[in-house]
Amino acid sequence: MDAVFAKTRELGQALIESEAYQNMKAAEERAYRNAEAAEAMGRYLELRSQIQDLLSRENPDSAVLKALSDEMDETQQKMNMIDDVAAMVEARAAFSSLINQVNQVLQFIITGQISESEGGCSGSCASCGGGCGQH
Repeated sequence: MDAVFAKTRELGQALIESEAYQNMKAAEERAYRNAEAAEAMGRYLELRSQIQDLLSRENPDSAVLKALSDEMDETQQKMNMIDDVAAMVEARAAFSSLINQVNQVLQFIITGQISESEGGCSGSCASCGGGCGQH
């Protein structure tokens, strides 16, 4: 079991050292330093928290819920138009894709099967470009 955890730590370190992770962290830093982006992200999280709080109540006020939801959508649209936020979202998606590829490789090694349910490997490297080495 110790060998499994040692290899897991190695894998974790390799992921941290990956270009995808480094790009993601740099994009997050740029977005957090951007005052407009930080304000929009903060407001988005605040609205999400208010909506979650409202939904946890027995009889949530639908008018308040709609107003919060509409404001959250507007805030999301504003965030999407900020270059630093868009770059952060793209970098996070790239890192998430890397994690999914790693998981698929592990699944393939363990089971010999490829899972297509998570939008990952289609079985054709021509359409992937991920370099998973499965085929």
